[in-house]
Amino acid sequence: MSEQIPHACRAAAALPPGGAIPALGRPVGGSRRSAALAACVVALTVLGGCSMFRSSPSSSPSAAAPSAANGNGAAQSAVTFPARDSASLKEGTFVNLDNLRQMIPGMTKTQVYDLLGPPHFSEGVFGVRTWNYIFNFRTGNGNEFITCQYQLRFDKEMRTEAGNWNRRECADFVFPRPVAAPPPPAPAPVKPAPRQITLGADALFAFDRSDLASISPEGRRRLDEIGKELRSVDVERVRVIGHADRLGSAAYNDRLSEERASTVVRYLVNAGVPSGQISSEGRGSREPVVQCNQRSRSELIACLAPNRRVVIEIHGKAGTS
Repeated sequence: MSEQIPHACRAAAALPPGGAIPALGRPVGGSRRSAALAACVVALTVLGGCSMFRSSPSSSPSAAAPSAANGNGAAQSAVTFPARDSASLKEGTFVNLDNLRQMIPGMTKTQVYDLLGPPHFSEGVFGVRTWNYIFNFRTGNGNEFITCQYQLRFDKEMRTEAGNWNRRECADFVFPRPVAAPPPPAPAPVKPAPRQITLGADALFAFDRSDLASISPEGRRRLDEIGKELRSVDVERVRVIGHADRLGSAAYNDRLSEERASTVVRYLVNAGVPSGQISSEGRGSREPVVQCNQRSRSELIACLAPNRRVVIEIHGKAGTS
């Protein structure tokens, strides 16, 4: 039983008949000594309420926290912490964190005593509504630790009503604040699909020609528009691909398609497109878009016109549309 009563009660238990209990300030005879002990035990078993664990906004032990609502919605008075010099255990104790985490509303003093031990200050004997402690917490940095004051308040039924720390970081040792997850990394920039502009070779060049002079007026107008557009957008590279129909030899068609693509590149460079961004290649007749079998040559040439083309392939930079 002596392990379950606070300092004042143990002091009463240790007094010889006629001694004075410090909390009462007067001599106590044998019968009064027994009554005081009985009152201590009763005082430990008639308590109740709602526990909260807050920190005072001030780190000063004597500073009062602003009023706050208790667990029942009632307003609480300001929190005042006693000076550490007045503690019976000035150096405090290294409290068991698991025990602190078990503190909940409505606990009796006996239950609190079992978890945290007796208060570290002389709180009195009868009708005591606050218990104050000094707890040490190791920081994890060698032997370093911080010292905190913890105050428990009891309601009129003598059950835990509120728990207050004198420093925010003290409460964080018991219930660490959640660390926000880092935002997900930004998605990697996606390169837009290449944009293609197809120009009919018959509209660009005179028949069987590939030089600059042979570009038609309509072809020049269209290439000027494309050059203006390329200068106004963020372009990574431009590829000009020449295509021919199947008439003629493969070597001839390869050369004609390459020459026409190269001529378009020269025209666009002259129009202001950076030469380092643009290239050309010829693919001959290997990538037809139509198949024709007309016996008449004129009809066959007309049918194969879509295969005679120049494709301008525009590659934008990542993150651009």
